[in-house]
Amino acid sequence: MSSTPSTEESACLFATLGMLVLDELHLPGQKPKFNIIGGSGAYACLGARLYVPPPSSRLLGWLIRTGDDFPDTVKEYLLSWSILLLESRMAGQLSTRGELVYQDISFGSKSFRYTTEPLKIEPKHLLDTPLLSSRSFHLLTSPNDTIDQIRQLLNLRYSCGIKELPMIVWEPAPVSCRTQNLATCLEAVEFVDVFSPNHMELAALFDTDLSRYEQFDRATTEMQARKFLKHRTDSSKPCTIVVRAGQEGCCIYNRKKKDFVWLPSFYADSPKIVDPTGAGNAFLGGFAIGLLEIGDDLLAACYGTVASSFALEQISVPLREPSSTLATNGTKEDSELWNGTSVRGRLREYISRVDVVLDDT
Repeated sequence: MSSTPSTEESACLFATLGMLVLDELHLPGQKPKFNIIGGSGAYACLGARLYVPPPSSRLLGWLIRTGDDFPDTVKEYLLSWSILLLESRMAGQLSTRGELVYQDISFGSKSFRYTTEPLKIEPKHLLDTPLLSSRSFHLLTSPNDTIDQIRQLLNLRYSCGIKELPMIVWEPAPVSCRTQNLATCLEAVEFVDVFSPNHMELAALFDTDLSRYEQFDRATTEMQARKFLKHRTDSSKPCTIVVRAGQEGCCIYNRKKKDFVWLPSFYADSPKIVDPTGAGNAFLGGFAIGLLEIGDDLLAACYGTVASSFALEQISVPLREPSSTLATNGTKEDSELWNGTSVRGRLREYISRVDVVLDDT
């Protein structure tokens, strides 16, 4: 596997337009927990950051829009990731906050609502920052917003003399995954390089009630994903479709095999799974880095699967700790551990389980 380019060799590698949300966490019988790091931007950035240690981590960019109440402790923690973190302080406003209520201590059924007005991030906010020239972008948006934001992003880049087209990784906003939005969603896929709903969001676009199935039905997911493949008109710029399916793993259309391939989740049914919040966002951050590093969609899905496993192991984001290990050739391999584990080591472990990934690559 190739290593991530150094800061001298490359412009910004990855940027997310996802938000930072400060969650208020409620569990039955426990006192609320406040200022928990959440939001699609936090987890997507995490997924990318897992694979890009310092100093190359400065190639990962994230703009956060914060209010007067933004805690210094949260900013200090995010700065410890050594990414290109830009803060836009909105005087007189509150930071984006949400209330996350779990129905039981198993972290299963939950509800979420914003308790302040979300401070959304749009391409215009990246003007005059290094993030505008990023090689890839992650978005969690509705279909209409996706089309508008990509057009805005490309126009801004062109006006600044940035001619290269970035890789766009799009996950549709869950609330927008409704049958009435299917046509617009099909149109939006024309603008992106990676389209990744989860299986429930994909089913909702086709008004499919998954509860009527006694067990998970791969054929239904593949049939629905294939409709997006058939709709794509620009054959010179194919779109990668990867459907995230929780404990069922993920489904990706592999062009070498000309068929859908299923990869298992890293954890099937493990006591190490604490909270699935953000695992899908982390998957896509890892997937983006894998695709940029390797250029192979199946191996990129392995990157994503492993990234999501770190998001599952605790509430909020995993613990990073500096470390130094040596590879068999005596060179330094890892400069840090996450939850006490080598990310690249876990990636190798996962790839060794999944023989199909190594075929024809």
